[in-house]
Amino acid sequence: MTSTPEGAPPLTEAAAGADPSLTYTEAMAELDRILREIEDEALDVDVLAARVKRAAELVRFCRARIRNATREVEQVVAALDDEVTDPTATDPTATDPDA
Repeated sequence: MTSTPEGAPPLTEAAAGADPSLTYTEAMAELDRILREIEDEALDVDVLAARVKRAAELVRFCRARIRNATREVEQVVAALDDEVTDPTATDPTATDPDA
């Protein structure tokens, strides 16, 4: 799993595509660990602030991944809808019923 070391630039939405080693599942697992640490209430205030910042970065990353996946699914569904409404769009041998 990848994590941002202290002092490293934050993982922003733009970096979501630039960090191929971090997956959505890994980001969610890290968010879960951070949540458990925060709920433990034994964190030093400085560590707490760093964990909250990292959690925000991970949330941005996950939101970007969800948006991208949603966009891709919508494109696939739209392409399928086009195939249903215009069978000649995907089958060049299909005849035009109006011809």
